[in-house]
Amino acid sequence: MSGSGNPRGPRWEIAHVLARTDLARLLDELATPGTYNIRGRRWHCPMPDHDDHHASVTIHTDHRGHQRWRCWSGDDSHRGDAIDLVVATQRVSRADAINTLANRAGMIPDQPLPAVTRKPTPTARRNTALDPAVVRYVEACEKILWGHTGAAVREWLHGRGFDDALLRANHVGADPGRSMMPRLRGLPHGHSLAATFPALDPAGQIRYVQARYLDPVGSDKYDNPAGSLGANPRLAWARTSDGRATPGVLLVTEGIPDALTAAEAGFAAVGILGSQAPDERVAATLARSAASTSRSLVAVIDADPAGRAWGNRLGDLLAEFGAGLAVTEPPTGGDLNCWARCDTDWWQTLPTPHAGPEVELSVSDG
Repeated sequence: MSGSGNPRGPRWEIAHVLARTDLARLLDELATPGTYNIRGRRWHCPMPDHDDHHASVTIHTDHRGHQRWRCWSGDDSHRGDAIDLVVATQRVSRADAINTLANRAGMIPDQPLPAVTRKPTPTARRNTALDPAVVRYVEACEKILWGHTGAAVREWLHGRGFDDALLRANHVGADPGRSMMPRLRGLPHGHSLAATFPALDPAGQIRYVQARYLDPVGSDKYDNPAGSLGANPRLAWARTSDGRATPGVLLVTEGIPDALTAAEAGFAAVGILGSQAPDERVAATLARSAASTSRSLVAVIDADPAGRAWGNRLGDLLAEFGAGLAVTEPPTGGDLNCWARCDTDWWQTLPTPHAGPEVELSVSDG
C-alpha cells in the first residue's frame, strides 16, 4: 500500500484485497443469494442488463489462487473477480471498487493487514475418495441393463447410437428406480428410470457415475452421487469397443454420452464433467495425456453460448501449458450425439488439430 496522503485515497495491492474477500458472500450480497443443486453452488447473474432466469453463475479459483465468478448463460464478458463484481453492480470506478472491498475487509492505511480468512468453496465438503458403494451401484446397474428390467434403457441407448459392445466396454447400466432397487443414502435418488454412465479413468477403472433420467422431473436430467461418497473427477475417459483408437487425435466433449459417441466412431475420447468450469487441473491432465500419447486435442462443443464459452476457456487454459486446442461445434445444432445421429460421417469434417509445443508439466493429475 502507498502512503495515505494520496488525495484519492490509499492504493491497495489487489492481491491483498482479493485474498481478504469472500466472493461467495459478496455474491450473496450483490446478486441473488446462491442456491444449491446437484452441480454445486450457483447464483443468478449480477449484470444489470442480464435477466438470468436460471442460476447461471459459478465460482472457481484460478491458477493464482484468486476466486473468480462466471455466468454461463449470458455474454462472455459476464465474468471476473470481486473487483469486477463491485464495478458491475455498483457502477463505480475500479479504484473505488478496490477501496470499497478494502474497507469491507477491515484494511486500514498504515496499519498491519488483517489476517486472511479461509474462504469456503462450493466443493469444500466433497470427499476425494470414492466410496465402494458407488462401484457396487454401478455394477448392479450394469447387470440390470442386460436383463428384462433394463430393456427400456437398452432401447433408449440404442436409439442414441450406442451398440452393445460399446456399452459393455464402458460399464453402462440401467437404474430401475428406488421403488425396485433400494440404495444407500447419497447415491442417485432414482425417482424414475435412468441410464447410468460411469466415469472411467484412463485405465478403465470406475471413478464416478452419473444417472441420466429418461423422463426427467424438472430441468435436471442428470443425478450425481453426494459429495460425501466421492468427488467429481471432472474427466471421464471413454473406451472403444475393441480397446483400439484412431491415432493422432483426442476428442474432448461435454459429458459422457458425447464421449461415448466419439468412442463409437473409434476415437480416443474424454468427456468433461461440469464443463461450466474447466480448471487448471483439467487442462494440465489433458495436455499431459495429449503429449504422452502424441495426440492433438480437438474439442466438440455444444452449439450454444455456454458451449462456446467453455471451449474458449479450455483453450485459454491449455495455452498456459503449451497445448493447442482445435474447437468445433455441430453444424446441425445441439451436441455431438445429435450430430452423429444426423450425419454418420460427422467425423470427416473435424477441424485440423492445432499442434502445441512440447509440453512439460508439473501439475499432478491427482
